[in-house]
Amino acid sequence: MTASLPPILRGPRLDLVLVTVEQVLSRDGTVDPVPLGFDDPHDVLHPDRSPLAFRIEQLRRDPTVNPWLLRVAVLRSPAPVIVGLGNFHDRPDARGMVEIGYRVLPAHRGRGFGREIATTMWSGAAACPDVHWLRASVRPDNAPSLAIIRGAGFVKVGEQDDPQDGLEWVFELPARDFGPESRGRSGIATEA
Repeated sequence: MTASLPPILRGPRLDLVLVTVEQVLSRDGTVDPVPLGFDDPHDVLHPDRSPLAFRIEQLRRDPTVNPWLLRVAVLRSPAPVIVGLGNFHDRPDARGMVEIGYRVLPAHRGRGFGREIATTMWSGAAACPDVHWLRASVRPDNAPSLAIIRGAGFVKVGEQDDPQDGLEWVFELPARDFGPESRGRSGIATEA
């Protein structure tokens, strides 16, 4: 059995809060969505702008995968607000690899939230004994994400054709190389 992640991964300014099974499944269009519990004026889980459709199907097949899926990025403040989304694609595979995706809402870009979301997710995953490889895929024209990935020490290992995003470059890093001494680490903690 794969080790699980805690419901909240804490970054310096952001909490990456696990979206519950009920919250995800309620967004299939058949019932009113279960609220996320935070101010979300931009509907971060809108199916046109998130991996929601993929995650609904995963959770229908196996709800135990949920800790390895969607997390809302919540800015800690007197009035917490969702600034983006972090997304593991699945629990660690047979090789011990986990892949992440992330998105910062347009109104919150340019403040380092993308880097914080990615770093927080990588740190949380790297702390799990079943995780041996960290992965991220990015389109070659996405300069901000390429800077985040390369800045954390990831190395390009290949390319893939994503049915939704087109050509993507695939980057990996051994999980053991992502830690306090890593270029990508910046005071990340996890919370049970």
